[in-house]
This record gives sequence, C-alpha cells and structure tokens, in this order.
Amino acid sequence: MKQVKFKEIKHQFPKDSWLYWRNEKHGGELDEEWVIYIDHDVKGQHLDLDDPFPFFLSVENQGESNKRDYIAILIEGNLTARNIYNHESEGSVCLCVLGNLDAENMIVGGQEVYITGDLSVRECFWGDYNHGDLMVKGDMKTRVFVATEGYHYDYKRERIAAEFFLCDEEEEDAVFDRRFPEAIFPEEILYTEDEVEEEDLFTWHAWLSRSAAITMLEENRSIIKNEINLLSKEEQKAVELASIPKYFENTLFNDSSSFLFQLDNFHQLMRIVELHKEEYQYYTFEDYEVQLHPDAQEGQAHVMFTCSSGFIFFICIVKDENSRDVLSAVYRENEESSFINIFQSEIPIHYISQLNILWNDLLTRAERGAYFYNKFLKTVTPEEVLSYLNLEMVQEKYNDYRDPDKNNFWYGGYCFLMRRHGERGLAGSIDIGKEREADVFDMRTYCFRPDRLEYPEKCNLYYSSSQENLTHDSYSGDGEVFKVFLYDWELFRESIEWYPKIGKAFKAMNEEYLEEKNK
Repeated sequence: MKQVKFKEIKHQFPKDSWLYWRNEKHGGELDEEWVIYIDHDVKGQHLDLDDPFPFFLSVENQGESNKRDYIAILIEGNLTARNIYNHESEGSVCLCVLGNLDAENMIVGGQEVYITGDLSVRECFWGDYNHGDLMVKGDMKTRVFVATEGYHYDYKRERIAAEFFLCDEEEEDAVFDRRFPEAIFPEEILYTEDEVEEEDLFTWHAWLSRSAAITMLEENRSIIKNEINLLSKEEQKAVELASIPKYFENTLFNDSSSFLFQLDNFHQLMRIVELHKEEYQYYTFEDYEVQLHPDAQEGQAHVMFTCSSGFIFFICIVKDENSRDVLSAVYRENEESSFINIFQSEIPIHYISQLNILWNDLLTRAERGAYFYNKFLKTVTPEEVLSYLNLEMVQEKYNDYRDPDKNNFWYGGYCFLMRRHGERGLAGSIDIGKEREADVFDMRTYCFRPDRLEYPEKCNLYYSSSQENLTHDSYSGDGEVFKVFLYDWELFRESIEWYPKIGKAFKAMNEEYLEEKNK
C-alpha cells in the first residue's frame, strides 16, 4: 500500500472517471489530495469507504503508518472483499479498480465507484443518493440491485444482470409499497408502517435502514432473505393480463355457419371502438393495416384488413333474405377486382385461416386495449397535465416549443419536452422520451395531450418509436409523433408506467428553478 498525492498518479485514472475530468476541468484542484494506491490484487474482509485505511493496513501486513484523509482508492488489479460499504452519503472515498471487483454485498453512495472489468456482487448491491455514481465497463451481476434517491448507474441496464431490481426511477409513487422490500430484506432492515411518513414514499429508501443493513454486514449476517417470494415484472404483467375481463366468446370459425356466431362479438367490438370516439381508427399487424369504423352517418360500421399487396378483407353487418342482421366477410385481391364472399365453396381454405388469425388478434387487442385504455384515462387526466404545464418553471423557463433550448430538460435518464397549453392555438403537451440504442442519437417518445383546447375531457396518447425513422413500424417518423389507439395496448400499458415520472421530474425541477429564482 502506498499513500500518494493525486497528482502523482492521476494519469492512471480512466480519462472518463469523475476524479480525472473534475481535476482537469478545475485546474488541478485535486492534485494535493491523498490517494491509497495498490499495484496488485487485493483480498480482504470488510472495506469501509468512510475509513478505508484499516482494511488496506491489515491486508498488506504493514506496520503502523500515518493515516490521512483520502479522496480515492486506486487498485491496479482485482479487488475481492466480503462486504463494501459506507455510512456517509455526501463525500465518501472514491473507489477505482483497474480490474474486477468481487464482493458479497455493497452499500455505497457519496462517491464514484469505477470498475474497468466486471463487478460481481453475490447478494445485494445498494447505491444510494445522487452524489454517488457507479461505472462498470465490463458486466455486472448481482442477485438484488437497489438504486435510491437519484443514485447514478447505467439506466439502460445493458450489462446489469439481477434477479430483482428496486430502482426509484422505475416506479410510480403508488408502487412504493412495503410488501416489495419486505419480500427481499429481513425485518431488521425495514422501517414499520408507523415509522414512515406518507410524504417520504417517493423512494425505496423510505423503507430501508442503511445503518441497520451495514451493522448486519459487519456482523457477517446476510441482508437479504434466502427465499425471495416476489413476482418479477414479467410475471406481474402475466398475472394482470390473465385478470382482464373477457369480452368475447367462441371467437374461432371455419365456415359460414360458425362465422354467423361472431355477430355478438362484432357488436361488442364496436362498443369498444366507440371508446375513442374517432371515426377512423387503425393499427398495423404483420403486413396488414387494420381499420375500424364505428356506425356513423358517413357509413356503416365495419372492420377492414388491408395487406401491403392490396389484398383486403372486409367485415360488416348486412341484411339476409329475411331482413335479419347477419355478419358478412368478403375479400378482394386488389383494387381492380370485385369483393367475393370468403365462404364460397371454391375459395382457398387458407383465406379463412388468415382471416381467423386477423380476427382473433383484433379481438385480443380490443379486449386488452379496453382495459388499459380505461386505466390510462383514470391515470392521465387533463387536469393534472395542465397543472404541470402551469408550473412557473414551464411558464417562465421552458416556454417555447420551437426553441430546443427552452422546451426540454433531462431528469433521471429521461428527456421531458413540453408545449404550453394554448401555444400557437394548440392543446398543451408533455412528452417523455428515452434514448434508443442506435449509431446516431435517437429516442422513442410518449406524448400526453388534452383532447382539446377548451374544457378538455380526456388526454390522448401520441407516440414515436424513433425520431430518426430508424424503426420499421407505423410510429417511426422524422420528429413526427402519431396518435395511438387502444388496439396497441402494449403502448398504453407502458405509457401508464412512464407517466408518473413526469410528476417526479416536474416537481423536482420546479423546486430547483424556484430556489435559483429566489436567490
């Protein structure tokens, strides 16, 4: 172990590390700070980043040495420790490992942790507070990954493998429920319901005692349960889908007689179509654009499946010879050909099979779409969207939709763009975008917009899957966004998950703006 000045060893720190660029940017302000330097692999028990000196003194088998205040630890090799932690979240010692790091648990925050190799944490990694950064150039693996109160890490999780994630920026306020951390952590670490105030439930840290967890580590006790009975997000979504009310029955058909029984399903479908109140609604499925029209003065209610080749299936209600309503299904090969009843005896059977696939996909989409669309309407209200747009921050700072310097900000890995209500005579809009993995900068974006300028009744959802037109779907455009109808229910479900990030970001940024304004 060597104790050296930062200026003597700064060239060995990665150029994109916080310590290096901070020192370069501020004219060597850290040059005289002390660093613990190790030029080989290190293995030990508990590394306290508030007081790292004893750990390295013991593993190096050195005698007494002068202890100093350190800004960082630099290890030119691999680090293995049973547990790594620190209590201080405002300015603990930075850790830079030019190799791999292996530990049972890590509870860190208040410093940069930079690993050029892989990071393996067998039980739990907990990064806390926005003065902390985790940079891992290799792969990270852990059982439980926790990030609270603005802790910085790879939000895309491209190289983070974990069984369970508890990350503040992934959750809406209503999800900060004690049952999630109590499924993972022992009671010694958890605060009780009586100990937690409602206004503190904006972070998982509200339930977790950092000091209690560190005490358990120092006593060589595990801070997570052996058996974690908690559904993954995928499992939670599967349970939710299974609970959606069923609107349609006997959806399959193979001839004209069985198709006639789809009349009730068609009526039910049109009731769902009317939820949007637009006469033209559509989505895409495989090579087909699917158009849905409710009964209106301009024409009868119908569903049309149009293939990119020009082939069309058309379903509507007609009168039979007894003037009774029956469901009709016809097709045509192209614009030059006439419509033909699909159930004529000479029609190829694969036409009926293809229509079955399209029809059943539509009914599934409508069933799930009605559920998530109604949930969207309850979650995203015009009153709340307008309340965000009326914040002083928006009215005074981010107040020009056409000016890229005055219409957006970044918070928690997301970009928030806003248009004030009434600007250029348009309804307001709050857009939330997330960067896509691409060779050029690109984002996918959800837009939440009141349905009209005066007395809005609801909010509509708009979406862009790529602002650079890089995706191959109907929502990809050069800076353009497209209206979403409930048949793309996955988009409504995800938009409901994203929407609460707006409240957290706007409130935090507005408070910051007001503090700066009132200085």
